[in-house]
Amino acid sequence: MIDPGLEGKTVLVTGGAMNIGAAISRAFAAQGARVAVHYVDTATTGSLEHAHATRQEVEAFVASLPGAVAVEADFVLPGAAGLLLDQVEEKLGPVDMLVNNAAHAEESDAFATLGQEGVERTFQVNVAAPTMLLAELSRRLPEDAAKGSRCVVNISTDAARGFPGQVAYGASKAALESLTRGAALDLGPVVRVNAIAPGPVQTGWMDEDLIAAVEPSIPLGRVGDPADIADAAVFLASRQARWITGQVIQVAGGHWL
Repeated sequence: MIDPGLEGKTVLVTGGAMNIGAAISRAFAAQGARVAVHYVDTATTGSLEHAHATRQEVEAFVASLPGAVAVEADFVLPGAAGLLLDQVEEKLGPVDMLVNNAAHAEESDAFATLGQEGVERTFQVNVAAPTMLLAELSRRLPEDAAKGSRCVVNISTDAARGFPGQVAYGASKAALESLTRGAALDLGPVVRVNAIAPGPVQTGWMDEDLIAAVEPSIPLGRVGDPADIADAAVFLASRQARWITGQVIQVAGGHWL
């Protein structure tokens, strides 16, 4: 039996109550980790993030995970990263594992309709927030932190190389992949930093016609499930991945090959 060594670890999952984020939160909780589920409360902050769970939905989800807590932060506001880590530390202790999953995408992200406000919001949530969370995490490391004792997993997309129709979103994920490599160099040997680039994952946005059109481009013959991404995140955080850093791993069934 493989033991990933996550029992009792504190894991912060941004955007951790919906879709892929919820699957990641469940997967870490199943390994005995203490999960801080981040969400943004749009009812009080006025955030325009594209997809979010209500406070009631988050509370119900967290109640289903042993040892989990909810933490709220709006990444379009200054200082959100520090305030978020403060909440996690108060409730669960220092963060051992960080999963930067929260993302923003505009409803229309093609050049014909692209606006500056939408581009700025996309990069604020998808690039600036993970960058500042990494910076805050690094500043809070104990002086005697062991090599590889902290782990960060960034969630990108296998379309980061070029995403027609979603140009700002794709560009932001390409920046996130560059951040992954730079942070791995700067924060080693204590912090391992890797990224997952999911392919087409069914989180409710694909109808049967779209699935039928996409599946022929996937060598493994099916679209993804959130659990596929969650399992990869657990692996990258595990002791079995202790000598892996600075990598962007496509979890896409061979899509884009």
